[in-house]
Amino acid sequence: MAILIIFAATMVGALMPSFEPTAPAIDERERVIQVDSMEERGSFEPSNDAGTGTVTLERSSDGHFYADAQVNAATIHFLVDTGATGIALSTDDARRAGLAFDAAGFEQVGTGASGAVMGHWVELNRVQLGLKTVTGTPAVILEGGDRSLLGQSFLSKFGSVEIHGNMMVLR
Repeated sequence: MAILIIFAATMVGALMPSFEPTAPAIDERERVIQVDSMEERGSFEPSNDAGTGTVTLERSSDGHFYADAQVNAATIHFLVDTGATGIALSTDDARRAGLAFDAAGFEQVGTGASGAVMGHWVELNRVQLGLKTVTGTPAVILEGGDRSLLGQSFLSKFGSVEIHGNMMVLR
């Protein structure tokens, strides 16, 4: 986890501020996602509706926003990180997405407070969240990372990313 935070800070030079969440503690897998004006769902998986493509995420009890996005043919649970430049995958998530990499071949992809950040650059065939699909986008597989980050290389494909209280709206 710490290496992911260091990577995000390296990529943009600063971390998002942390705070005490006011929402009651709820398992992050039970958070609500709403696509267009469809009924609320009990998971992060947005439907492929022919509507406007708006995705709404509720803040988790830890203060962050999470989303399940399709990477290649796999569902990956991402921390939505507006401060990260790109997409970062844990080694486990990269394997689930069918990405071939040699862990012995990790190279320095950044520098953090505790030194070199090691990883492997890859290109993702397809990333989809709600109706938004991006093809051929770069990502990094982080050595020792336990959480995948969905950053600006994907989020910037939406017309707007807004936070209203405990809701993040991607349009």
